[in-house]
Order: sequence, then C-alpha cells, then structure tokens
Amino acid sequence: MLPKSYLVFKWTVYALATLLLFGLQSLVLDQLHPFGLTPFLYPMLPAVAAMYEGSRRGPAFALALGVVCDLILSGPFEGFFTLVFTLIGIVSGVVAENAISPGFLCGLVVSGGALLGTAGMRILIHALSGGGYLALMAQIALGETLITLPAIVVVLPLYRVIHRRCASDY
Repeated sequence: MLPKSYLVFKWTVYALATLLLFGLQSLVLDQLHPFGLTPFLYPMLPAVAAMYEGSRRGPAFALALGVVCDLILSGPFEGFFTLVFTLIGIVSGVVAENAISPGFLCGLVVSGGALLGTAGMRILIHALSGGGYLALMAQIALGETLITLPAIVVVLPLYRVIHRRCASDY
C-alpha cells in the first residue's frame, strides 16, 4: 500500500493540472468558434486520467471532477456531470486495462468516447423530455467532438508526465 503523503501529493498535482486545463477551456477554447461550435474539453479530462490511473482510482478522480463541473457548469439536470464522468472513468479505466494499452491511441479512443458519450447523454435526456431537433443535436455533437479532439496533444502529455513522475518518484 502506498503512503498517504504520496496519494495526497499525486492527486494534488492532478488537481492543479486540471485547474490549468479549466483555465485553458475558459480563457482560450470558450473564445474559439470554428464552424460556429465551441470545443468542450471537460469530458476528456476524466477519460485520460482514468486511462492512466486504471479502473479503481480513475473513477474516483472522475467523480470528483464531475462534482466540480456540476458546480460550475449547467447540465440537463443536477448531478449530470457527476454521473456521466464517473461512467467515463470506469469505462476508460477498463479499456486501458483490458483492450488498448495506455498511450496516444488509447487516449484518442477514450477521449472520443467521452466526448460522444457526454453529448449522447444530453441528446438522450433531451429526447426523453420530448425535445426535437435530434438530428441537428447529433450533428453538433459530432462537430464539437471533432474540434475538441486535437486538444489531446495538450491533455495527454500533461497527465502522462504527472502519472509517470509521481509513480517513479515515490
């Protein structure tokens, strides 16, 4: 078992890196509107972290990140991001442990799945509440996923450095 100080240090560093990525979303990505769409970085974060941390620790990080996002973002219902991000963490951890070894390809797969899964849940909730324009919403979701995925070149190396440095230093 790892010392508590190691775990506190590791997750504090992850939290600071995530805060930096929140700043990237707020200060840069929210100002960009290619094709009239805005990149949405948040679902990528629990996916990549869970890819590196596995199906036990990854969902815990995803749960905490979901709670924070529920406090600062508006979703279709209260607790939306907590629920969806926890599911993303579980699936991403399982994929990385059993299907594709952690790296760029796995990061791309789990990030794409996280972005499409989050958008798909929004569309499903909209459809269940009697909303229309489902085809348009699906088109927007696909477009937002495609314009957000290039951010993997920032998120993946940042989380990889944290995962490797914390694992090798302690």
